[in-house]
Amino acid sequence: MSAPFSDFASLAALHRELEEQFLQHQDALLDLDLSLAAERLERYEAALRLHLEAEEALLLPVFSRAERIRGASPELFTGEHQRLLEFLARFRSELRALEPGSPGLKRGVLRLLDAETTFKHLSHHHELREETYFFPALDRVTDAAERRELLAAFTARVTR
Repeated sequence: MSAPFSDFASLAALHRELEEQFLQHQDALLDLDLSLAAERLERYEAALRLHLEAEEALLLPVFSRAERIRGASPELFTGEHQRLLEFLARFRSELRALEPGSPGLKRGVLRLLDAETTFKHLSHHHELREETYFFPALDRVTDAAERRELLAAFTARVTR
C-alpha cells in the first residue's frame, strides 16, 4: 500500500498497485499455473471491490458537490465499476473451465488473455477519467481538514 495520501490526485498510486496485481495474475497465466492465476485473480478482485466500494460510499457523494463535468458523471463511474466487476466474474468462470494439461490449455489461456485485454482497456480509461476529472474535482470541493478525513477513511476501507 502506498504512503499516506495528501490529496485525492495522489490516489492514482493505488491504481498503479491494482494494475500490478492484475499483471501478476497474467504472469501466472503465462506460466500456465492456473491455481496461482486463480488465487491472484481472486486477490485482485477483492482489492478492486474494496477500492470501488470506498469510492462509491465515500467519494462519489462528495463529488456530487462539484460542478457537473461532461464525460464524468457519477452514473458513468458507477456503471464502469459494474462493468469491471462483470468482466472479472466472466474471467473467474473461464479460468475455472481451463484444465491443466489438456491439449487446448494454451489456446484457452490465450483466449482469456485476449478477453482480459478488453478489461484492461476499460480499466485504463476509467482510471484516466478519475485521474483527470474525479480526483481534481474532489481536491477542489474539499478543504484540508475534510480531505484528510476522507483520505484516511478511504485508506482504512481499502486496506481491510
